[in-house]
Amino acid sequence: MTSHGENAWAHGLLPMIDPKDVTGIVSRISDLALVLSDTDKITAVSCNPDFVGRQAVEAWKDLPVQDILNVESVPKFETRLKQFKESSGSAKAVELNHVAVDGLGELPMRYSLHAIGTDGEILMLGRDMRPIADMQQQLVSAQIALENDYESQREHDTRFRVLMESSNTATVLVSVKTGNVVACNAAAEKLLGKARGVLVDGPLDPEFESKGRENVINRLVSAASEQSISPVIAKSRLTKLMLSLRPSLFRGVNGQMLLCKITVAGGQDASLDQLQTQLLGLYDSGVDAIVFVDASGQILSANDAFPKLADITHSYSLQHRSVAEFLGRGSVDVNVMLENARRTGQMRLYATKLVSEHGSERAVEISTTQISAGGQTIFGMIIRDSKRVESAGGTKKQITDVDMQSVIELIGGQSLKDIVAKTTDVVEKMCIETAVEMTSNNRVAAAEMLGLSRQSLYVKLRKYGLLSKS
Repeated sequence: MTSHGENAWAHGLLPMIDPKDVTGIVSRISDLALVLSDTDKITAVSCNPDFVGRQAVEAWKDLPVQDILNVESVPKFETRLKQFKESSGSAKAVELNHVAVDGLGELPMRYSLHAIGTDGEILMLGRDMRPIADMQQQLVSAQIALENDYESQREHDTRFRVLMESSNTATVLVSVKTGNVVACNAAAEKLLGKARGVLVDGPLDPEFESKGRENVINRLVSAASEQSISPVIAKSRLTKLMLSLRPSLFRGVNGQMLLCKITVAGGQDASLDQLQTQLLGLYDSGVDAIVFVDASGQILSANDAFPKLADITHSYSLQHRSVAEFLGRGSVDVNVMLENARRTGQMRLYATKLVSEHGSERAVEISTTQISAGGQTIFGMIIRDSKRVESAGGTKKQITDVDMQSVIELIGGQSLKDIVAKTTDVVEKMCIETAVEMTSNNRVAAAEMLGLSRQSLYVKLRKYGLLSKS
């Protein structure tokens, strides 16, 4: 290098470069270089020696640059070129797509614009974006494959859950490594006496009474490894049933897993099946209406006797309806029965009126029992048609002869208005006594049944001397 060149480098300037070397330098520092005239016509093309498709692009010489760009890239190029000219050579790079020619697919390029000479010529230095586009396409393909795998996994998970729930055999999946329950079905909830939310992710061993030093998991693994014909017998800690566990050992993603099918051991299977058959027969063919409701009074199921009693044509129309719709006092009756069943476990002979689908009424007696089913509290109601309404105590409050005689004696001595007021007091006292007895001394429920505030009920109880009696 000459001393002039060294001085130029020292002052941050490029030394003089021989014009014949410029083309080689430009072709090396970029993949593709285009020189544009002031009329946007390509006057020169230079390619990197390693550029794929150089023969096709060298044919672009003497063509307007718009002719080699696709439809979307033409307005982008013209906008950026205008910015470049207005900013005196300062503009951001622009990404353009060239049309496919001569076996060369669509060519994505990223160009930077540079002014050269004094006659308005522009140098476009381009970088081949095909490797980046290929990489992006690979990422998109990988993402699509990942989404497909995820959807497939969801489908398999759904199939597994449907298969588990459709089986009447209690089934439990257990991790050998942790000893925790991974999944179970509704039948397993019933046999083990716990809800699924409590069983899953919890240890299996505490669900059974211990037998010696060896826990249930070790016994299951041993039986599965030896492919023993005999099942593992263990007693449920909550239901006190002797259960028969038949394990199958397999390897999962996080280690070995146990698939356990659980049944009641010994002769209990037959007795349970027999009892279940008897109960189903009573439910299906019983004369009295049987209705199961949830904690809010929504009907879960009902036997055929209930639609007949309520004049309902199709039993499926009971779904998502409240039993309060069919009772004379509506939600008041439901609240009284369910509240008493919660407190004592059951409520016997609650007298009310059943309102049919067409509005007709008939007197009924309802017995309500609280039931625990699969970790959920529900209520079973037995509804019996009766010719007269009876209170929970068994006898209906009536106006006594003494009360009637005291009213008769007022005739001639007091005005009709006073006599009617006295009679009203007698009826009011009888109604309050009946309501208090029907609700098992639940004064909040009694006040709601009578349409009174709690304070008003206490005033009337004190008025008639029923406060201490109740």
